[in-house]
This record gives sequence, C-alpha cells and structure tokens, in this order.
Amino acid sequence: MLDTELLDTVRYNCNVSDANYWGYFSLCSLLLRLRELFKIERNLEPWDSVKNEEIFPWIEKKENTWKELENASLTPVSLNGNSYSPFDIDGINNYLVNNGFVYGAGYALFMKPSFFIGTINRFEKIDGYNVYVVDKEILRDIFSSPGMSLGKTVYIRLTDIKYRLWENIHSWLRKKGHIYEFILSKFNHPSDWHYPFKEFYSIVDKYSNIVLYHEIAEQEESLPLWDEIIKECDNSKTEHIIRGIRDFIADFSEKGPVYRALVERDKELLYLYIASQGAYQKKILQPVLSQIEKACSTNDWENIEQIRTLEFKKWKNNQEHILELFKLKGFEEVKNLTDKIFEVGLN
Repeated sequence: MLDTELLDTVRYNCNVSDANYWGYFSLCSLLLRLRELFKIERNLEPWDSVKNEEIFPWIEKKENTWKELENASLTPVSLNGNSYSPFDIDGINNYLVNNGFVYGAGYALFMKPSFFIGTINRFEKIDGYNVYVVDKEILRDIFSSPGMSLGKTVYIRLTDIKYRLWENIHSWLRKKGHIYEFILSKFNHPSDWHYPFKEFYSIVDKYSNIVLYHEIAEQEESLPLWDEIIKECDNSKTEHIIRGIRDFIADFSEKGPVYRALVERDKELLYLYIASQGAYQKKILQPVLSQIEKACSTNDWENIEQIRTLEFKKWKNNQEHILELFKLKGFEEVKNLTDKIFEVGLN
C-alpha cells in the first residue's frame, strides 16, 4: 500500500504544475492530453472508448482545480518523518521501490515540472544506469513522454508508449510506403489482432528499446551549459530547436537507437524509429531518414553507418557553434540564430 499523504502530495504537485502550464499547450493538444489522462486514471486501455457525459464533468472539475491553484508553489514530499524536494527521486524511491512502485520527476517541455508514480514492471542495470520499466501509472500530470531520465536513472513509461503507438499504428494504415508495409507485415495487420493483442505488445516492447537507447544516449551526451540554454528559452520557438538538436545528437550517437539497430542489424527497430518520428522531427530529418530507409531496404548497413556518422557530426557542430555563441554573446544571439539552423544548417 502507498502512503496516503504521499499520494495526496504528488497529486497536488501534478495539479499545481498543470495549473501553471496548461496554457502553454494548444487547445487541441490540451484536450487530447486530458482525454488520455482521464482514461489512465480509470485504468482504461488506449482502445477503450469514453462517454462524453463521463469525461465532461471530470474536465470541468479539473479546470476548477487549476483555477484554485494558479500561482501556487510545489510542496515537499514527506515520507517516514523526512522531507524531500519533489525532484529528489533517489530519496523518495528509497522508500517506494521496495514496495513495487517508482516515482519519477523532471522538467518537460516549457520547463514544466512533471511527476508520476507507477508500478515497476521490471528493473535493470544497463551501462551503469538504473532503468525502471514502468507499467501502470497511478498518478501523473497532463504531460507525458515515453521516457524520462535524470542523472543515472532512466524511466521507460509503458503506458505512454501504448497510447502513442496505438494512435501511430492506426495512422500508418492510411499511409503508403514500404516502411509502413514492412512494420505491419512483421507485426500483422491490426484488423487481425485479438485481445490480449499480443502483436501490439510486441511493437510496444520493440519501441521501448528505442526509448531506452535514446534516454541513455541523451544522458551520455548531456552538457550542463546546454541545459542552461534550455532554461532561458521561456516558451520560445528556440526551446523546440535546442531540445531537437539534443535529441538528434543522442539518436545518432554510438549509444543511440540508430547505432544499436545498425550493430544488431535490426530492420524492425530502425523502421520503427523512422516511422514513429513526430511531424517536427520528420520535417527536419526527412532527407536523412529517406536515405537510411533506402539503404536499409537493400541491407546496406555500411552506408547507414556513414549516414549516421555524418549526421552525428553535423549536429555536434551545430551544438558547439551555439555553445560558443551563448558564451560570447548570450541567449539573445542564440535565439536569433536558431531559425537559420533548420533552414540551411551549420557545418
């Protein structure tokens, strides 16, 4: 059993964070996040439907809570007579993990504080990292991501992955191209799936590896000064670009998912990585992703390694240029430059 005071505190901090950051999301994005959170709180699966008469009163109650908590501050977490910062994941988890639960905390897009408590599916020690594969999430805020990492701790969040992939897979059914046909042929067409959806969970497992390699690579390539730039972004377009560069460096590094797929000659992993990129990432990486897809279709792994190496060096060069600019001239000059990076790139 979880401590009631702990649950109340984490729920309060989730609501405080949401109350102060919900306006950063577009209306469409906010409604989709609320719908997902509603289903998760009721232990529903991605394929389960919800009734308007059930969710509308819940949304209204959530909005009223946010109004009450506008400008409120996060509160410390009390456990066994000790007080912990909401971001002291090691201190809080020293209590939780022995009971089969894990606590996660960090800063998401817009530097939004993000928290969750979930059940531990499994724990692994990988490359010196404490990796928690998180199953059911009992509490969380409206922001979610397939993975989180802080220091030497990595979280793989299966609930987010399930919801994300369920939407992606059904969008792939409407798309044409070898990459989508390959994935659907390997895991069978969704119309042939039957509960408990063994094929779907096979994709979840495969995608979990992409998240794992990305999170470890991101920590390996982490630079404190880069994090300082992100903190100064203040909800500007620059934050998407700075975070995007960090993601690209991680993905194309020798710890990232592209290299791991290359080493293991894993076409499913590589195709799934390409297909699951968001619209923003695809816009930036489309030429490179197309080159990798073409090389993969002919098993030209040597060419893929050349593409990966060049792409890694490219984004590292971009990063080094921005860091020098930040140190010499400050954030405003970085902000002025970032639009140019994705228009013409920097060598």
